[in-house]
Amino acid sequence: MPNAKKYILTGVILGSIAAVAAGLIAATNLITAKKIKQNELDKINAGLATIYGNDAKVKDEADLENYEYSVHYYAVENSQSEFLGYAVKTSGSNMYGKISLIAGFDNATHAFMSLYMIVNEQSYATTLVEKYIEPLNKDSSKLDDVTCGATYGAKLVRDMVNDAKAAADALWSKQNG
Repeated sequence: MPNAKKYILTGVILGSIAAVAAGLIAATNLITAKKIKQNELDKINAGLATIYGNDAKVKDEADLENYEYSVHYYAVENSQSEFLGYAVKTSGSNMYGKISLIAGFDNATHAFMSLYMIVNEQSYATTLVEKYIEPLNKDSSKLDDVTCGATYGAKLVRDMVNDAKAAADALWSKQNG
């Protein structure tokens, strides 16, 4: 019987520790959840401003389904309510880390304009930004030029932009009936 008492006491102590830990995690989530959501919204707004200009605002948005990387779209307009184009939020990962970005597409030409990195957890993140993302944002025709020292990251970004382009094209098709 003394062993049973020892096992019950050990179980009660471990259960209490787990309950306190779960309570602390829940309390931390309650405190930080709003701030995390606000930080993500701020990054998205900064991305839209970078791609479309400071007076860009979201006219409409929704989640996307049936795409490999594209998860959400934003219909963007300026302060005069002129439709500027679609921005598509994408997320993907490879063996070097996770990437999340917004790809902007021009309403007039339906062409890729530029992108904004939300999350870049690639091992070669700096190389990817300096040798692929920055040149791509200056000249969108460099999308397929993925040899940059962070080739796997560049290929992932290229695939994400192409997936976002397919999503934007589908949105334009739906918009035009």
